[in-house]
Amino acid sequence: MKSYILILLLIIGSTLCAQNKAVRSNLRGGNKAYKKSQYDNAQTNYHKALATDSTYYKAHYNLGNTLYRQKQYEEAAQHYGQALQIPELPKKDLSKIHHNKGNSHLQWGLSQHQEDLQAAMQQYQQAVNEYQEALKIDPKNNDTRYNLAYAKKMLAQAQQDQQNNQNNQNNQNNQDQQNNQNNQNNQDQQNKQDQQDKQNQQNRQNKQDQQKKDAERLLEAVSNNEKKTMKDQQKEATPIRTGRIEKDW
Repeated sequence: MKSYILILLLIIGSTLCAQNKAVRSNLRGGNKAYKKSQYDNAQTNYHKALATDSTYYKAHYNLGNTLYRQKQYEEAAQHYGQALQIPELPKKDLSKIHHNKGNSHLQWGLSQHQEDLQAAMQQYQQAVNEYQEALKIDPKNNDTRYNLAYAKKMLAQAQQDQQNNQNNQNNQNNQDQQNNQNNQNNQDQQNKQDQQDKQNQQNRQNKQDQQKKDAERLLEAVSNNEKKTMKDQQKEATPIRTGRIEKDW
């Protein structure tokens, strides 16, 4: 039984040794490619190392660096985060991982600043948090202090930009509301003017109709008067017929 356990332990040890050898080999291959800026090749080697041992924090860290160089900041931050989950990391490495993770969030925020201020502010705040964690471990790191100050500056700038945008939006809404009110007033005024013009036109038409009727009545009256005059004249022109003169006996 003891010999069986011993053999089993030897097999396990041999397997682990082979795995560790493969992990380190892939890590070295990735590092060589990284130094030559062959980032795709470096990624392939680091992924192979992690496929063998997903808890190998150096592979996560170096893969994060590779992704950062390729401006894939979100993915880089994820691998730095996975490296931080490995227990009992050396303090020196722990500080560097927090620092680089802060860099990823900072660059991620800068890439979103013009399109999505809310998302950018979240990334700036996360960068601030990471730099602060790095400084707790290595308070004399000037690069981390500088980046922390810059991340705070960008966070404040994003907050100010958001406030300016809100003010501009409010001003635009007020202007739109005023324009709508002016347009409504102008429309009401135009409607009143149209009604007045329509009424004036109707009044003119009524006046013209009345004048026409008055002219027709006057013409009719003149015609009737002429007929009457002619009739009277005809009467006057008719000779008087004398009756038979009676004899005066």
